[in-house]
Amino acid sequence: MADAPTRFVRALSAAEQADLERLRLQTPGPLAVRAEAVLLSARKVSVPEIMRRLGVSRPAVAGWLTRFERAGVSGLLPRPRSGRPRKLTPEVVRHLATAVRARPRALGVDRAAWTLSTLRAHLVRAGHVAAISEESLRLALRRAGLTLKTPRTGLVQKGNTTMIPAAFEYHTPGSIGEATALLARLGEDAKVLSGGQSLIPLMKLRLASPRHVVDINGIQGLDGIREAEGFLRIGALTREADLEESELVRTRYPLLHDTCKVIADPLVRNLATLGGNLAHGDPANDHPATMLALNAEVVAVGTKGERRIAIAAFFTGPFATALRLDEILVEIRIPVPPARSGGAYLKLERKVGDFATAAVAAQLALGAGGACEQVGIGLTNVGLTPIKATRAEAALTGKRPDAAAITQAAELAAAAAEPTDDLRGPAEYKRDLVRVLTARALRRAVERAEGR
Repeated sequence: MADAPTRFVRALSAAEQADLERLRLQTPGPLAVRAEAVLLSARKVSVPEIMRRLGVSRPAVAGWLTRFERAGVSGLLPRPRSGRPRKLTPEVVRHLATAVRARPRALGVDRAAWTLSTLRAHLVRAGHVAAISEESLRLALRRAGLTLKTPRTGLVQKGNTTMIPAAFEYHTPGSIGEATALLARLGEDAKVLSGGQSLIPLMKLRLASPRHVVDINGIQGLDGIREAEGFLRIGALTREADLEESELVRTRYPLLHDTCKVIADPLVRNLATLGGNLAHGDPANDHPATMLALNAEVVAVGTKGERRIAIAAFFTGPFATALRLDEILVEIRIPVPPARSGGAYLKLERKVGDFATAAVAAQLALGAGGACEQVGIGLTNVGLTPIKATRAEAALTGKRPDAAAITQAAELAAAAAEPTDDLRGPAEYKRDLVRVLTARALRRAVERAEGR
């Protein structure tokens, strides 16, 4: 219908007249205004006059009249709108994470890299969401801590690709107080740099573009390995190589030593830090599952002081932790194990230095009678967060770790896993891999606890 003063809606039937009057009188708000606009037009009131009386714009009036002409009174009712689901459910987050981590062609999408439009089309076509706009998808990705792998930009020459991070401001605080004050002021625009083995590659590929980088390596007292007050206390800036070479860690904490040895490669381990590994919140990292098995806690410092956070409550989502924007992880505390304790970390990877297809951390302590007094089991890269296999732990606690008990615990650990299909394998393969690795890790932990 043309938006002109000389055009009016068609003559109303008695039913339409009654429905419009009911909407105008009984439904205050936008719907009543729409009904009033149609009733005025049916009385030959011009569009400019309707605009004046109702205080609305010309496009709004024209749209309402057009919708009435096409669909009657039902055309004025609110229409279903595309957009993100009313609630970003764990299932939707799971599908987002699976897609973002995989290459599009692996999921049947004929594209070299994901864009918002191709990801949106894939999610709708696969039936994971009924409808979602690109802007809503962008917000959903951000809130879930996920980032699309966008095509590289910059100079591309034969045999050479230049990768340059976006511009950022570099800060080097000299104290924890100065660093936390900076983080409080800069908010979400800042990223903390410790070892840089995750952040810097992301910045080079422009998968992360922080406006401010806060380098905490110049702050004294944030490294070191020592036993004190019933804990193994490890400074957040302690390098993986230092943990690997520590005699204390090797002899008293074999699970932690196992984990250090399989992280990436020696070049990375010389720079990467334990605190950075945990604060990154990547479920594919190795230390989170180990810390879950060891029942560790982390110490965070912010502008409001110090907090101790149980590791079981630390990982809140994919690449998300309980750290506040102004907080820095400063120390990791692992309870000193009792006598007759042992642990092991087993990992299957496609090649040396790769992320795990799946991995299992196991820690236990045997009582005088040979039964398990303490049991901890953590799972790597088989869920949106590191997983603590609590049912498996409970099933083994109080029992002798014989073949039947270990088999039951391994099956319960596999049931706790939440893997997805990706280039590393189908979900069922990963779940069975968790079962096998759990049994092997528990057997090795028992051998170490018994001094074998």
